[in-house]
Amino acid sequence: MKSITEILGGCQMVFGISYDIQEIFEGYVTNEHRTFIQMLQVIEEFLPACDRPGSLLGRKSYDEMAMIRSCLAKQFFNIATVTSLRNRLLSDPSLRQICGFTVVPSEATFSRRYAWYAQEKLMEKALGPLVSSYLEGRIVGHVSRDSTAIEAREKATNTKKEVKPKGKRGRPKKGSEPRDKKQSVLENQLAQSAEQAIGELNTLCSWGCKRNSQGNNNYWKGYKLHLDVTDSGIPVSAIVTGADVQ
Repeated sequence: MKSITEILGGCQMVFGISYDIQEIFEGYVTNEHRTFIQMLQVIEEFLPACDRPGSLLGRKSYDEMAMIRSCLAKQFFNIATVTSLRNRLLSDPSLRQICGFTVVPSEATFSRRYAWYAQEKLMEKALGPLVSSYLEGRIVGHVSRDSTAIEAREKATNTKKEVKPKGKRGRPKKGSEPRDKKQSVLENQLAQSAEQAIGELNTLCSWGCKRNSQGNNNYWKGYKLHLDVTDSGIPVSAIVTGADVQ
């Protein structure tokens, strides 16, 4: 399948320089659709080749690029479940055409393919070349760091700390061995590499709490996406952890 840039470029040659993309779509193209198309034009250039093992038996598999676009659409349009995504594709001809589907796959097909993308870390592989292309040779003077909640329906893991027996309060007796003071996570990270520190973070589904802009605490079950973003809006690093990681 051609990329979005190749498709729109070909249409521009047919309809002329001043054509509107609405002319090539069956349904109405909203501003959200147009923004999503612009995002695809940037991301698709840096997506790695998807050599997913297929089967010689059965029906022909769905186009890989169409499945990737639907995965990006699920996040862009903030669609919570695969069922809601499939219903949106069935009812939204413009989004279905942007993704490249003539027949919408089943929920099980979406789930299996998305699980494979997560296992292969497809988006992480695309982030590195994208950042290098836009920021190579430039000095990033300021980075904004924040996290966002990712809700999940799976069972949260129990992350309660082990309760250690308390000793007697006060100064230890003369001649007794001093108690070993356990270092905090931040103190340990000072002597670790970035890979070691990230490897020790909790990546399991858990309960999280975050204060919103109104000063109220929001609780959710799932994960947390941590991002470092430049002033121009380009993410330079991203990591997904359990919701309880600060």
